[in-house]
Amino acid sequence: MGETEHRLIWLATTGDSEAFSELVSLFESKVYRAAYALTGNEHDAADLTQETFLRAFKGIGAFRGRCPFFTWLYRILLNTFKTWLRARSRMPKTVPSGHQNRAPVEEAASSPSGSQLASDRETVDKVYRAISALPDEQRMAVVLHCLEDMSYREIAGAMRCSVGTVKSRIHAARLVLKREVLGESDSK
Repeated sequence: MGETEHRLIWLATTGDSEAFSELVSLFESKVYRAAYALTGNEHDAADLTQETFLRAFKGIGAFRGRCPFFTWLYRILLNTFKTWLRARSRMPKTVPSGHQNRAPVEEAASSPSGSQLASDRETVDKVYRAISALPDEQRMAVVLHCLEDMSYREIAGAMRCSVGTVKSRIHAARLVLKREVLGESDSK
């Protein structure tokens, strides 16, 4: 953690809302990317990101620095995600027409590489759909490790479980993703 980040955290814990806004600027894209991978769509990811930072703002005074700030922030994201899942499970299962879970990839149909871009987009969509289909605990572990580059220990701290549990969740998820995305069998 850099000196600037440390200072911002300290100021934010003392009630400085401007310092907290700067922390949001530092971490917003990472939290959004993780939220997108967890939810599978931009609207829900934006809502989850906003709710995560709202909860973090309300609870920043309780942050004691026993773990890195981003681990604390991701723990809030994961708890917010679990709440979102519970609320979603109580909602009717209807999908509006035209609704698609699209990965945020720019389109350039008129460029010479348009067909390659379309192929890349299909692959990204396939990966995101496969991640979205994982059991919740596996999905959270994979997102934090593969997309957010967090260590097993950091993930264990964010998910409040053992490092061994994180490893087994990621291993199981990789087997499923390998089978779903690449069409490969997990038997050798």
